Amino acid sequence: MDEKGANIDLVFRNGLKDFEVLPPPGVWDSIHPALKIKSRPVILLRVAAVITVLLTVSFFTYRSSREMSTEASNSVMAFNEEASSPVISPQIDGPQNLTILKHNQVKNSSDVLIESSNTDNIINEIEKTSSPEEVIYPQETKSLLLTNSQSVQGPFLASLKTSQGNSFKIKEHDLQYFPENITAKHENRWSIAAMASPTYYSRFNSGSDELSKQLMASEQPLISYSGGVAFSYKISKRFSIQSGLYYSSLGQKVDGVNSFSGFQKYVNSKGGPNFEVSTTNGTIYTNNPDVFLVANGTGEKVLTAFTNDVFDPNKANLQYINNTLIQNFSYLEFPVVLRYKVIDKMIGINLIGGLSYNLLVNNSVYTTIDGNKYPVGDTKILNPLTLSSSLGMGMEYNFSEKLSLNLEPTFRYYLNPFGGTTGSNIHPYSFGIFSGVSYKF
Repeated sequence: MDEKGANIDLVFRNGLKDFEVLPPPGVWDSIHPALKIKSRPVILLRVAAVITVLLTVSFFTYRSSREMSTEASNSVMAFNEEASSPVISPQIDGPQNLTILKHNQVKNSSDVLIESSNTDNIINEIEKTSSPEEVIYPQETKSLLLTNSQSVQGPFLASLKTSQGNSFKIKEHDLQYFPENITAKHENRWSIAAMASPTYYSRFNSGSDELSKQLMASEQPLISYSGGVAFSYKISKRFSIQSGLYYSSLGQKVDGVNSFSGFQKYVNSKGGPNFEVSTTNGTIYTNNPDVFLVANGTGEKVLTAFTNDVFDPNKANLQYINNTLIQNFSYLEFPVVLRYKVIDKMIGINLIGGLSYNLLVNNSVYTTIDGNKYPVGDTKILNPLTLSSSLGMGMEYNFSEKLSLNLEPTFRYYLNPFGGTTGSNIHPYSFGIFSGVSYKF
């Protein structure tokens, strides 16, 4: 029976091994809606599970934050926070309570130590009372320490429990700045400078008359000098105004005039000058009776009654001195200058411009013999006061905050001439490089 049953199984297996029967088409149409209906509860379950997890995590997070804030509030309270009611600290072991009142003195106690960085701060009094512990207006409380021997800093009122007893620490909020320790940096607005410069003096002719051209052709400018003291006041970070007092000496050399000495014994008159010499800056008048002047060549530069047909210096055996005369003018200058600082570093750059009033203090004409000056006279018809404009650039090297080395190339143009016989056609100008030391205070 067993072998026959096994053979039947083989027959069915071998016969039905490759047999396929397809279900009718309507069967799938009935199954598909049922599958969709069964899948909806699975999705809803997943959504519910996610919401449950989120709620659980949120609950535990909220619970943990509440526990942390509770622990912090039990140990520390904000000190300088504004509140509409007094701040009550946690109760401490024992029946004693502390009340902090505003007074000018503190009762003696071995358990109280008061620290304050300012002796003018209000001292708080600590008293034992039977009422709950209160802090009145803690935002006005300064540095108060209730501990045996410790000192801490912080903006908190803390309640501490130790084995030795109860102690409290009340500290003020740390100041961001301390007005009594702040000192404003002094700004150096004033400065004084000593300056000096070699000066090149010259002039140009804006007219067309022949006499001016002939006079300028025989004149040569000389290297002069200028120097003095200047005061400056700093108006703002960039601008400053400067004034002071300078002494300047200008000069020029007049060629084509021969000078002789020993003429006094031939002159009996004691009247006006014996000789007059025309220049672009004015007319030279001789006041030395021993000098004799004669023009070199032809021309009307020297005006005198002792012409060649009247008096011959060679026949009179006069001593020849030189063939040039030197005009020298000295001025006191009162400048008013505005300075603009372009670069404000260790090496500073300034633009300088202003006006200067020049007061004539010395006027002399001389010639030289063997390196020594031989006086001749002076120049007449000079303006006692002239006005000049200046433009320059200043460079300063700062050794420190107060001391600096200055170098200032400056161009000066005289708005009115020194004098002269040709009116305002001759316009003088000068160029100098001023150098010196300035001190700021």
